[in-house]
Amino acid sequence: MKLKQKYAQYKLRKLAEKQKHTPVLPDLDSAKLIGVIWHPTQREAFHYLKNYFNKEQVIFRGFCVFEEGVNPQANSNTLTSADVTWLGFPKPDKIIDFTSVNFDVLINITLSQNLVLDTITLLSKAKFKVGSSADESNYFDLNINIGENDDSMYLAEQQIFYLAQLNKKQK
Repeated sequence: MKLKQKYAQYKLRKLAEKQKHTPVLPDLDSAKLIGVIWHPTQREAFHYLKNYFNKEQVIFRGFCVFEEGVNPQANSNTLTSADVTWLGFPKPDKIIDFTSVNFDVLINITLSQNLVLDTITLLSKAKFKVGSSADESNYFDLNINIGENDDSMYLAEQQIFYLAQLNKKQK
């Protein structure tokens, strides 16, 4: 790991120490606000989740994080390489609208985590955060191991399945 990356990870750990987050297990039947972090290559999984939650009259908001070097038309629900600092962190003014929302559930369907995605997940005010990361130090309340199945649609289906299972045990 390069010095710049080590320093960025150090800064992220320091930022994590300042955050206060107590997970609140969501009830999918009564959830009103869902947030999803995704990449443009995961459009099918994003629409699967959107359709699933729109049936339930839930407010659904996505935040698309584009890969480095891809700079589409920017809007408030996207993050491009132009929206990242020299150290690799997302610029605060670009993510504040998304991270300040008190989602009932934040779902991350990206298949590999990086500094940008970890920062957005960490800073999110969501009550419950779900995703998949091979890294033991992640910022999810529920980390789903998808093993060798490197498919965002499979991950989205597993996230819905496990959230529903947690609700059954809670009742």
